[in-house]
Amino acid sequence: MKCDIVKDLLPLYIEGLTSKDSNEEIEKHLESCEGCRTFHQEMSGEIEEKLPVSTDVQELDYLKKVRKKNRRSIAITAGSVVVVLLIVVSLFAVGFPVSSKDMDMTYEITDNKLLIDFQLKNGHDLTRRSIDPEFIYDENRKVIGIVDRYKPVWVFNNPFDDVGTKFSLGIEMPSRDSQEGYTNTLIIEYADKTIKFVNGELVE
Repeated sequence: MKCDIVKDLLPLYIEGLTSKDSNEEIEKHLESCEGCRTFHQEMSGEIEEKLPVSTDVQELDYLKKVRKKNRRSIAITAGSVVVVLLIVVSLFAVGFPVSSKDMDMTYEITDNKLLIDFQLKNGHDLTRRSIDPEFIYDENRKVIGIVDRYKPVWVFNNPFDDVGTKFSLGIEMPSRDSQEGYTNTLIIEYADKTIKFVNGELVE
């Protein structure tokens, strides 16, 4: 079989459309003809590249893209929810420090008790954060004083919780008999300054 005929039949041969007898002749020629054998190899590679991608592969690629897109959407949504929750908690629960300029404070001592009233002037709800008391000891580990700390904070008005714009503090003062050597300190920490009461007396 001549080279021209083999080259004409190679496309059909590669796709399996030639007869058994033709296949035998073509294969016999390819074994002995290096030029046609090279031409066959090049044509085989070209045809394979042009073969369409199977439907299964296309569907698999599509599903991978959809899943990747869904994972990205879920991650973005989850992140947005977390940010919103943090903002809500900050606005309605954690609160923001109060400046002394935005607060009306009055106090008096009645029956060995220091009573302090706070009124927030900016219209927001008022609450407070307390810090664990700090005890003062002498060299014999006897308690000779206590320090209480409070931080007034404002939060946005919560329609589901009637917090209000004011609150009061009542601190027991040491009796006259035990007052000597004992110190009861109350510290109010505003955003711009700190106010201190020592045994009921205001010390700024």
